[in-house]
Amino acid sequence: MSDSSKSRIIFDKKELISNLSINIPPTLPIDLKNPNRTISHSEFISETLKINDIDFVKGQFQKNKDFDISKIKEYGFNVIDIKKYTDNEIEWDSINKIAEKYYTENSLENIYSVLYITKPIFNKELNLAYVRIRQGSGGMTRIYEKKKGIWKLNYELDNWVE
Repeated sequence: MSDSSKSRIIFDKKELISNLSINIPPTLPIDLKNPNRTISHSEFISETLKINDIDFVKGQFQKNKDFDISKIKEYGFNVIDIKKYTDNEIEWDSINKIAEKYYTENSLENIYSVLYITKPIFNKELNLAYVRIRQGSGGMTRIYEKKKGIWKLNYELDNWVE
């Protein structure tokens, strides 16, 4: 987590990062073995990261329930407690206005909303990571690769706008 600013997920440490991951899975491809169904999210990640072990991916989803993105505060990043707002039934429009006000007060141009990052899913060698990112009404799915101790964008699988 300490080298996140080099991975280009977060462009400015002042950017508001949600402590709640609310990204939905991507539209998944058709199962080549059965054209009447799409593959599962776990199958998709397993194939994308060349793991070929769906249980390994599912196990990470289970373990990631304890992952706390708030720990990146230790590296100077700014985490907003979206979970607290949603637990208190604060409307999304109000949360977005809080973010807009923060960005205006901190003179951050071209950033208007909270950044949501999924908990990463890794390959068995721990050198590839599958991450979904959402900001505003759009987002992307990315694969990051760790080389010489630094996570860098390997490729972007998709972009979407709602």
